[in-house]
Amino acid sequence: MMKRLFICLLTLCWFSVIQANEEETLYQGPYAIGDWGTVEISSIKFHNLEIGDTVYVYTSKVDSTSQGSFQNHFWKAFPGIINGQTITGDYEFVVKSEEVLNELKQFGLKVRGYNYVVEKVVVKHNDQLVRTILMISGFIILLLIFVAMGILIWKNRQLSKANQQLYARNMDILAAADEEKRLKARYEGELAAIKEMIQNGVVGEMVKQKYQNSTLAEDEKTMLQDRIMNLFENTDEIFAEDFNMNKLADLVGSNYKNVSQVINELIGKNFNALLNEYRIQEACRRFNDTANYGNYTIEAVGNSVGYGSRSTFVTQFKTITGLTPSEFQNMARQIR
Repeated sequence: MMKRLFICLLTLCWFSVIQANEEETLYQGPYAIGDWGTVEISSIKFHNLEIGDTVYVYTSKVDSTSQGSFQNHFWKAFPGIINGQTITGDYEFVVKSEEVLNELKQFGLKVRGYNYVVEKVVVKHNDQLVRTILMISGFIILLLIFVAMGILIWKNRQLSKANQQLYARNMDILAAADEEKRLKARYEGELAAIKEMIQNGVVGEMVKQKYQNSTLAEDEKTMLQDRIMNLFENTDEIFAEDFNMNKLADLVGSNYKNVSQVINELIGKNFNALLNEYRIQEACRRFNDTANYGNYTIEAVGNSVGYGSRSTFVTQFKTITGLTPSEFQNMARQIR
């Protein structure tokens, strides 16, 4: 994009310089002036004239008796040449004042001669100032482009570095979650035996007595928490788009109220936060699994973990990981 803009601006500046260097023909001959005839250049021809422009009159002689002069409504236009003075050959004059400019635009110019041929009359616009302005403008534009490109490159590098750090942090979180899951599976049998001993022993009896008036005892909360976390970590039920608290309660053999209480008290989150966390973690795993999900679009990955809306998936992914799905997917592809 920046490259295209640069080329367009450079082309525009170059085209403007070319336009500034062009001559404007006011009269094209040849026109033979015999016996002191006169060629009149209409004032309309001078409407584009500006101060600093130069008027050129190109003439040639018919014979040795040829002579010519300029006639105009004022003599100030021609420094050193008064009205009617004889001149020979080509002639040029520079428009140096508003008075001269206004006279030319009002009355035009007359070329009078004897046996003369007026080849053409042209105006060369004062392009020196224009070229200087264009050169300075072009230099400023180029400088601004280079500065903008430099800032853009620097920001992209900074953003890329920050994104790499976020990606690495999320990979560490995924690795820690996977390690925790592995260790939990390893010691699950031992934990189950200990819990059974507690439930069948004296401590279990004391807990039952302590919470005999409670609808949900602490040990029940713990067991329900285990069932909830086991479902989140070891099944694909949570990746169904219509998965909700009621379905979770049915799958863990409890009710909505108890499940909500355990999630809030023991896990420290609400249901939606817990669900989004596990779904986004799985989305990250699938983005990294280029062998199986490398041809998936962002929307397809979102759908595969339970998000029916692309915008919701992108929002939750950015909130939890700090990266957009496309940024995470691109980094995963680069690393893999």
